[in-house]
Amino acid sequence: MMKNITAAYKGLLTGALMIVACVICYYGLKIPFNSKEQFAVLTIYAIGIVWSIVAFDKDNTEEKKFKAYFQAGFKTFIVVTLLMVIYCFVFYKINTGIRDEWVNNNSQMLLKEGNHMPAEIAENARQLKSIFLPMMVGIHLFKNLIIGVLITVVTAGFLISQHKN
Repeated sequence: MMKNITAAYKGLLTGALMIVACVICYYGLKIPFNSKEQFAVLTIYAIGIVWSIVAFDKDNTEEKKFKAYFQAGFKTFIVVTLLMVIYCFVFYKINTGIRDEWVNNNSQMLLKEGNHMPAEIAENARQLKSIFLPMMVGIHLFKNLIIGVLITVVTAGFLISQHKN
């Protein structure tokens, strides 16, 4: 049964588990979304990618090439990234207080500097509100892609080196 699960489906399962972990961390444990303390979410991500690549390694008997390993990992982490970007978008749309707190903190910092006019601070706050959601989604997208590539490259390299020995 486990051999029939595709890398993309493993990505769906991994992404769903990551979203559940994010919800538990944020709403249950009060750990801020996208913080270092949400280590469990990144651990699930890594396990999902490694699971996909190791399963590929075991299921295929032909000569193993880096490209084939990378494709297996890519199919998993791209689905996870898509799900996490959607979650990030919905999360920040629902929790606008996070954006407002971030904008307010920035305005307070500008006020303390003492070299900004009130109209300038208000305009800056308006601009920050308008770019907050695309910025957070973009950061999350980039972060997930980079982490996915790194985990895939390291896992694929390790498995290839094991076959050469």
